[in-house]
Order: sequence, then C-alpha cells, then structure tokens
Amino acid sequence: MAALVPVMMLFLGNAIAGKINETSAYQTCITTLATCTRLVMNQNRLTGTLPSELGVLTSLTFMELSSNQLTGSLPSELGTLSRLTLMQIYHNFLTGTIPSELGALTSLTRLQFDINQLTGSLPSELGALTYLTWIDLHGNRLTSTIPSELGTFTNMMVIELWDNQLTGTLPSELGALTSLTRMDLYSNQLTGTLPVDLSILTNLKRMLVHTNQLTGTLPSELGALTSLTEMWLYSNQLTGTMPFELGTLTRLTKLYLYSNRLTGTVPSEFGTLTRLSVLSFNDNQLTGTLPSQLANLTRMNHIFVCNNTGLCGDIPAGVTPSAHATYCPKALGGTLLGSNCPTSAPTEFTAPTTFSVDQPLKDNWFRKRSVARKEAFPQKNAWYRKQAKQEAGKNSTY
Repeated sequence: MAALVPVMMLFLGNAIAGKINETSAYQTCITTLATCTRLVMNQNRLTGTLPSELGVLTSLTFMELSSNQLTGSLPSELGTLSRLTLMQIYHNFLTGTIPSELGALTSLTRLQFDINQLTGSLPSELGALTYLTWIDLHGNRLTSTIPSELGTFTNMMVIELWDNQLTGTLPSELGALTSLTRMDLYSNQLTGTLPVDLSILTNLKRMLVHTNQLTGTLPSELGALTSLTEMWLYSNQLTGTMPFELGTLTRLTKLYLYSNRLTGTVPSEFGTLTRLSVLSFNDNQLTGTLPSQLANLTRMNHIFVCNNTGLCGDIPAGVTPSAHATYCPKALGGTLLGSNCPTSAPTEFTAPTTFSVDQPLKDNWFRKRSVARKEAFPQKNAWYRKQAKQEAGKNSTY
C-alpha cells in the first residue's frame, strides 16, 4: 500500500475572498482528511465565521488564518485537533469567548488570537498546554483575572496579554515560568503588588507591566533578574523607595518608573547601569540630589527627572537631558535641576500630560493602530500590513 502524501494548503497573501468553507483550499482539506496537515490562508479576504467542520481535520499541525475579516466565535470543535502545534487566527474580528476545549490541544506550542474582539475570561484549562512557548492574546476585551494555572507553562518564552481589561492580581505562580523571556501585561486593570516570585525568572529580558493599578513597593529581589534589558513599570501606584539592588541589572537599557508614588533618593548604584539609554523616574515624590555616579551612564540618550517634590542637582556631565528637560521649572536653575537644591518644585509648575516622543512604546501610536485595525479592514490599510509584518519579524527573534 502506497504511503499517504501530506497535503498542505498554503494560500498566503493571495487576496482570496469569500467564506472560508467555500474556498478550494478548505474543500481540498475536507476531502483529504487523513493527509491535510497544514491550512495556511493568512492575509487574504476571508469573511464569515469559522466552520465547526474544522474539527474533523484531525491531521492538522498548522492552522494559520490571520489577517482576514473573519467574524463570529471560535468553535469549540477546534479542541479536537490534537496534533495541532500552531494556531494563529490573529488580526480578525472574532467575538465571543475562548473555548475551554482548547485545553485539549496538548501538542500546541504557539497560540495567537491577538487583535480581535474576544471577551470573557482566560480559561484555566489552558494550563494543560505544557508545551506552549508563545501565547499572544493582546488587543482583545478579555476580563477577569489571570488564572494561576498559567504557571504550568514551564516552556513558555513569550506571554502577551496587554491591552485587555484583565483585573485582579499577578499570580505568584508566574514565577514558575523559568523559560520566560518576555512578559507583556501592560494596559490592563491589574491590582495588588509585584510578586517576589517573579525574581526567579532569570531568563526574563522584557518586563512590561506599566499602565495598571499596581500598588506596594518594588521588591528588592527584582535585582536577581540579571538578563533583564527593559523594565517598564510606569503609570501604576507603586510606593516606597527605588531599591538599590536594581543596580545589579547591568544589561538594562530602558528603565521606566515614572508616574508612580515613589519616595526617597535616587540610588547611587544606578551608576553601574552603563547600558542604559533611557532612565525615567519623573512624576514621583523623590528627594535628595542626583548621584554623581550617573555620569558613568555614557550611553544615556534620555533622562526624565522632573516633577518630583524635592529632587535637585545638576545632570552629570556627559549625560544628555531629554526633550522632557524643557518642561522642568526655570526656578530650579542650572543645566536642568540646578545646584541650589530647593526643597520642592514651584507650586505653579504643572507636569505635562504628554511627554517626549520617546515615551515607552509610543503608547498612543500603538493604541491608535489597534483601534484602527478593529474598525477598518486591513486590506484597506497597506501601511498597517507593512507595520504588522515588521513587528512579526521582530517577534520571531525572541
């Protein structure tokens, strides 16, 4: 008996229009159930809903239906595709909830439903996907908490849940994701403190938890994250001092702590962060003088320091004040803050609501892009497609 030849339906970027179950690629897969291993129809003009009949394609290992105009909900029958290793249905108009049945896809390594209109909670059943290395659900309308079961993702390298409506605290179980390199949880409604257990994530390169409602202090244990290159914790309600232990993060290139309620002085240990290009701790309640050790930061492009209650001193020679420096009150004198060290900023000074174009991730630009994607077909926006491809290329390097 002759061996079965795998059938791969690859129709990427061919402007195929119409409902997915009416396309020749889908029909071919349906008629060759035992051998159809890949259904790839990214960047077309597919409309309509995802047919429940997809559940009979039990030989599928790849399902890529991204950047189309698909609507409706994710059929629970997708949970029968036990051989699936990659499922990408991002950049569509999908609604409804994420089926708990997807927890049966135990071979899955990558799951991407980002930039849709999905609602509801993150099913705890997803915790069974122990081979998962990448999960991206950003740009949806997901609510509820982050389930502690996600702590079972011991192979997880990238987790992107930003720009949703997630609430509750950060589960301490996330500290078990020892392979994690990127944690993007920003622009949600997360509360509570930063778990000390996150200090176990020694492979973590990017920690983006800004624009939430986090409280409490910065754990000194975060100094153990020696692989970290970017730490973004701005626009929360963090209190206490900036731990001097952060000075051990010698690979750090960007440190954003602005718009919190931090107090105390700027640690002199920050002078060991010689790879820093951006340092931002403006709009807090810091006091004291800027440490002279900041002069060691020769790669610094921007330093944001204004609108603290009692911070004073000159920017050390060799460190370039950012465009944000122009917002500092003239009464502070000197190059930027002056050497007379007033006890507080003038009462008439009001910090700007917007900062320089270097504001992390250019939040407004990203948010506008996501909103535009949700309101207009991607085929009518060639520029968006180009940006999305570039971003996908960058993501593949992690």
